[in-house]
Amino acid sequence: MDTNLEDRVAKEIREWSAYALEKPNENYNDFPACPFASKAWADNKVDIQFKYDGDPTPFYTTLAQYDDDYELIIVVDFDYDVDAYRFHSYLEGLNECISADFFGDRDLYVMGFHPEDETNQILDDGNFETDIDEVYTMIFVQRLSLLCKASEKLMRKGYYNRDAGNYEIQDIMKRRNELYRRIHPNGT
Repeated sequence: MDTNLEDRVAKEIREWSAYALEKPNENYNDFPACPFASKAWADNKVDIQFKYDGDPTPFYTTLAQYDDDYELIIVVDFDYDVDAYRFHSYLEGLNECISADFFGDRDLYVMGFHPEDETNQILDDGNFETDIDEVYTMIFVQRLSLLCKASEKLMRKGYYNRDAGNYEIQDIMKRRNELYRRIHPNGT
C-alpha cells in the first residue's frame, strides 16, 4: 500500500470528476455527464478503495459487505486485465453473479473505466492533465435500485435524448433494468 500514491490518485479522480462529469455538457442536453456526482462528493458519499494485486478477495468483500454510508464506491485497480473487452466482460459477469445473490446482496451494480477504452469524446475533451504515471482501472459499485431510480428521473427530464458520441445507453439501460427486475419483479 502506497498512501502517497493513493492520495494522488484520489485527488486526480476528484479533479477529473469536477472537470469531466460535473459541468453542464451540451452533448448531455446541457446536463452534467453525471448529474449526481457533485452532490455525492460534497456529501462525502464517495469512497475510493485501492487494489494492488490480482487477488479479487478484497473487491469481493466490498461487494459482500457494501457500505451504505456511500452512494458510490470506486475501486482503483493497479493490477487489472490489460484487455478492455475481458475487463468489461468480467464486470458483466459480476453483475450476473450479484443478481444471482452470489455476494449476499442482489441490489448492487458494477461498471468500469479501462485505460484502453475508446476515449469518450463527448465526456472528456482530452485536455485533462495528469501527473500520475501509474495506470489503473476504476470499478464503480453502486446500489442498483438507486441507479435505476436516478435514471428514471433523468429520463423524464430528457437527459437521455441525445445521439452524440455513438452512446449505447439504450443497451446499457436494458441490461441494468433486467437485473433490477430480477430483484424487484413487481417494480417496487
